[in-house]
Amino acid sequence: MTNNGQAETKFNSFFANHLSFAIGLTAMGYIALSFLELIPLGKIIPPLLLFFSLGVVALVLMPFVLGLPNGRKSFTAYCRDIRLLPVQPLGRNILLGLLLAILTLSAILLSALATGHFVLDWGLVPGVRWIKGLTRGVWEEVFFRGIILVLFMRYYPTRKTTAVFLSTFVFAIVHLGKFTPEALVDVVSIFFLGLLFTYVVLKTGSLLPAMIFHYVHDIFVLLVQNTVGADKVLALALLYGFLWTSLIIGALLTKFVVERWLPILTEPSVSGK
Repeated sequence: MTNNGQAETKFNSFFANHLSFAIGLTAMGYIALSFLELIPLGKIIPPLLLFFSLGVVALVLMPFVLGLPNGRKSFTAYCRDIRLLPVQPLGRNILLGLLLAILTLSAILLSALATGHFVLDWGLVPGVRWIKGLTRGVWEEVFFRGIILVLFMRYYPTRKTTAVFLSTFVFAIVHLGKFTPEALVDVVSIFFLGLLFTYVVLKTGSLLPAMIFHYVHDIFVLLVQNTVGADKVLALALLYGFLWTSLIIGALLTKFVVERWLPILTEPSVSGK
């Protein structure tokens, strides 16, 4: 039975038939595995361990053991359920992901330059950040825009907006490390960013553009917002003002690209006769 009191198809999995429990289990499982990065085994091994552990959970445990989000089924069907498939049109999805990342990173860079204290430091993009960014870009999308979003949409089958906001809220909350005003505002910003990730996934029908967007954004975000010596309040006000504006533009860009891409590609060619 769904939250709206409507009968729902029974799935061949206990977890798929108990949505509240499944949502909590998925979110808490992701959080628990995140602690693997804290294991004192150097800089490279912990993030690699986390990346591969999340992969095993997402691609093996979820579909074949727990049967989430929609019961136990073939790997291909599972990938379609969570929008890992299809990836086509591949060119559009890659381009859109890159454009959105460039948009948000450019907005952050402009906010940093506006403080007059921006310092370019490539040391903020070490090799390990590329590994950590891959974990966030790939598996956060699979868990939050894939599995958890599908579960919430089943929980609220007639209230898509509610499902989107709640899944994004869960995504934002797991990023809350401490209860300070700055951390809380940052979570709000992550919530807005998560809304754009979700919009991109729903609009394109694929996790791929959101993965690319998320990955590239996470790798370079510290590089472009480095404002050593700037007034903290001013720097944050500019950062969020520019970033949040870019997210609105990003949604409009996504709508434009998705709605214009296929008509252009399918336009009949002019005969040479």
